[in-house]
Amino acid sequence: MYKIARIESLLAGAQETLTNYEALLKSDPDSLFNRGMVKNTVEHISELRSNLVFEKNKREKEIIDLRLKGHLARLGTLPLDLLGQFTKSLSDCIVEASRKIAYGNRATPKVLDHIKNTIDLRFDRLIPGSTHILITGQTAPDLFGNSMIEDALKNTFNILNAENGDELFLQSERYGGKGVKKIDHLLNLSIKNKLEFDLEWTSPGNANFKWEGTSSKINQLHSSLAQISINDPEEIEFNGILHMLSLKGQLEVREEGNKSMMMLFPLAMLDNVRQIQIGDACYGVAVKTILNNKVTGQEKISYELKDIRLNDTYPVDILI
Repeated sequence: MYKIARIESLLAGAQETLTNYEALLKSDPDSLFNRGMVKNTVEHISELRSNLVFEKNKREKEIIDLRLKGHLARLGTLPLDLLGQFTKSLSDCIVEASRKIAYGNRATPKVLDHIKNTIDLRFDRLIPGSTHILITGQTAPDLFGNSMIEDALKNTFNILNAENGDELFLQSERYGGKGVKKIDHLLNLSIKNKLEFDLEWTSPGNANFKWEGTSSKINQLHSSLAQISINDPEEIEFNGILHMLSLKGQLEVREEGNKSMMMLFPLAMLDNVRQIQIGDACYGVAVKTILNNKVTGQEKISYELKDIRLNDTYPVDILI
């Protein structure tokens, strides 16, 4: 697990180095040094990704530790139908978070089937004499070393542990409107049945994620989520210069007038995005979503990439 964290750290550094040398090569296409550094760094990144995929495949499974507490969970027992409802609700949260990460706003039955088959959530076992449940899911890294369930669990713990309104806004944007509703349903189920629950998981990089769901925390988060409204997504077009790119799912395009547009993009678009380099002219379609806090009036606009292409006719020097 420590090896995975080290590889991920080296990979992040190598990707930053590649971005820098690609920019230098673009400004000086005849530089043999910059050309060589780009080639060597690309090869280094490819080797690191192969190692990361290998290590995550060796791990095989993610183990989610769920503990249910409350009057109905006394003496280590729980009504069977309630156990089924609760684990189904938690499963829905993880599946929806995985879908958002991998496919963005695409939610066809085929997509959902693919996600469920990939992460393969399963009831592993019930610890005897308790309502302590172990749930497993497949790590299943892709060719770049990204694991849907790993990123979905990180986002789930991040929204549960959001400490203030600004952070909850940010995590709600990443989790998506449908995901927020799934989380709220889980909280509602807990409140209705007077259940508390704890979640714990150790990531492939050996980071420990934990949430202690006391009644007060469950009610507070439920109340905070109820204040957030998310409008129906709207498609908009953009045209500009790629200014920033992170292979972890974010990019920035500068449009005419130096207007900046930050966008998230799903893993399914990674191959498309990698065809465009920093400084390239590009155009495409983004999905615009507006989050509102109905109490404070705070508003946040988020953009998710739907399509992006090179634009050979755009005047690149317009932003210089």
